[in-house]
Amino acid sequence: MKYVQGPALAFAVIAGGALTATAQTAVPVRQLGAIEAVSSEVVGSLNGVRELSDGRVVVNDAGKRRVLVFDKSLASALVIADTTPGRKAQYGARATGIVQYAGDSTLLIDIAGRGFLVLDAAGTVARVMSAPRPNDIQTMANGSMGAPAFDKSGRLLYRTMLMPSFKAPVAGKAYTPPVIPDSAPLLRADFDTRVADTIAWLRVPTIKVNTIFLPNGGVTLTPVFSPISTIDDWTSLPDGSVAILRGSDYHLDWIWANGTRSSTPKMAFDWKRLSDEDKAAVIDSTKKVLERQAKLAATPAATNGGGGGNPMAGGHGASAVPAGHSMTIMPVGSDEGAPPPQSANKGATVPAVTELVSPSDLPDYYPPILQSGAMKADFDGNVWILPSTTKQVGRGLLYDVVNRKGELVERVRLPDDRALEGFGANGAVYLTSHGPNGAHLERARMR
Repeated sequence: MKYVQGPALAFAVIAGGALTATAQTAVPVRQLGAIEAVSSEVVGSLNGVRELSDGRVVVNDAGKRRVLVFDKSLASALVIADTTPGRKAQYGARATGIVQYAGDSTLLIDIAGRGFLVLDAAGTVARVMSAPRPNDIQTMANGSMGAPAFDKSGRLLYRTMLMPSFKAPVAGKAYTPPVIPDSAPLLRADFDTRVADTIAWLRVPTIKVNTIFLPNGGVTLTPVFSPISTIDDWTSLPDGSVAILRGSDYHLDWIWANGTRSSTPKMAFDWKRLSDEDKAAVIDSTKKVLERQAKLAATPAATNGGGGGNPMAGGHGASAVPAGHSMTIMPVGSDEGAPPPQSANKGATVPAVTELVSPSDLPDYYPPILQSGAMKADFDGNVWILPSTTKQVGRGLLYDVVNRKGELVERVRLPDDRALEGFGANGAVYLTSHGPNGAHLERARMR
């Protein structure tokens, strides 16, 4: 069993031989600099970290549903939004996200209000701001879709998703099951015109729908997921430019701040072909992980967490497979007005374990990335990519660092049991460390 890098996890690939490498120029590998500051505050799972101009750090602790501002030393933290009754900045009942706004102000995505709370540099609510497309607020808060950002014209960049139409079957007529789209739009929304235009399309994970036709004319639809899919990812650079990683051949498409577009050549990647045996092993190992997670979720101890788990724990593909449930749709009457048949099963059923595609549905080559939302850009405009495989396998997540020319200039290894959260000025890198006493925010420097 060989361990290869994957977003937030060490994924296991079962293969008979070594990873197959294409001819490439050796890329230098270096360790991240020493940890210079560690928070005394225990944090949960984070979805957004930004450094302010005076060195303070705004942290969206989605796991504990709160927003904190740490001082420059990370020694103390002020809670500026949480679920405490009476607090002006209410976090909300669900995990959400933050967006870097003008100057040192920050937007807290308000899912329930379908807008934004504008937090000033002191962390107080300055005002409430509506969203250009309120129905997109929920997807903006989803960290797996990439961090929303503003371009230099004040337009909001974010990824959303397309939902299929779940139509009810009509008695006496053929039923066409819904098809889950295999791509998602990257939008640019204007707050003045309230209009959003699609600037790019991104390939998303494969999801099929298993359809069971019921005797009463209804249908039960169950999502079937793939543990690995060939996908794209994106991130925004400090100047408002956009980098889009194409997973099919590991190259970057660019949308520059001035509106021009370009593509840079394919980058070095250790492509590994998946044999039929490899594919079967991937499905089998993922099923075992999901079964184990289902058992843990059913125990009382599973409800005591608040995020902050070890990013290196788990098995192959687990983080890339979302939870899903079946949906039973009742039939409607025919055009002649006949009443629809009734069903004793009118509610949704939740499978004990998420259903997976067959091995033959997996791609023929191990994809460069396994999960979207992991790409980040540092203060110098370099793009950090966490590849799924690498020749330099070892402890600690290993990132590919790509410059604005699309050149893979170096690989940077994080300390063991750390996850990358964000960047700051003067080469600052913010991490979370995960151990038996919970997770802590840390700051290191690029050497």
